[in-house]
Amino acid sequence: MSVRGRTADLNGVPLEEIRKVQERLVDWGKNNYSEFPWRSTSNLFHALVAEIMLQRTRAEQVLVVYEEFVKKYPTVETAAMESPDNLRKLLRPLGLRWRTEMILELVECLASGTNILVRRDEFSKLPGVGLYVKNILLSTKLDVKAPVIDRNAVRLWSRIFGFNVDAETQKKKWFVELAGRLTPNNDFKQFNFALLDFTRNVCRPKPKCSICPLTSFCSYFYGRK
Repeated sequence: MSVRGRTADLNGVPLEEIRKVQERLVDWGKNNYSEFPWRSTSNLFHALVAEIMLQRTRAEQVLVVYEEFVKKYPTVETAAMESPDNLRKLLRPLGLRWRTEMILELVECLASGTNILVRRDEFSKLPGVGLYVKNILLSTKLDVKAPVIDRNAVRLWSRIFGFNVDAETQKKKWFVELAGRLTPNNDFKQFNFALLDFTRNVCRPKPKCSICPLTSFCSYFYGRK
């Protein structure tokens, strides 16, 4: 199932093999699902704030700050009424000042009366919302098929299919299209959660190939043997 070269092309990969990869990942996810509160919330504001908190930060580190945030600020309005300095103090344990300022900007934007959260095509106009965050919200909160587009997804698919990557791969059109084709039309929410958990716990920078259910499809695994 290897596709060598600068980019990946699934035209030569049997559809049945792609389906097996999808099914194995979903099955793995069912048994290894991470119960984070932002995954089950129906509050899009909280879900969006969580995704910004998670940028460059481990989920376990975000958990305490997120739970304090949602307890103190159940709505955009309550967050907007808070002083910026108090918000900064709450978010300080996460580090990365630019992220704190982004959340402050997001609160201000949403408190201005915009209904942008319910307009799927305009998510990307919100502070802190790039393609990754947009797709996570669409696929896990609004039941719209959208692929995971981040460095972890690049690492997983490049190992499976054996294609070359660089620091800009996740931004390239061919990779976005590839990730979209690899995301199933059904169970895409479960698939995306499984992919997030799998790349965090198994297909890490230093992979745990001994417990990986995808080794029979993986170019990286066979290249090491």
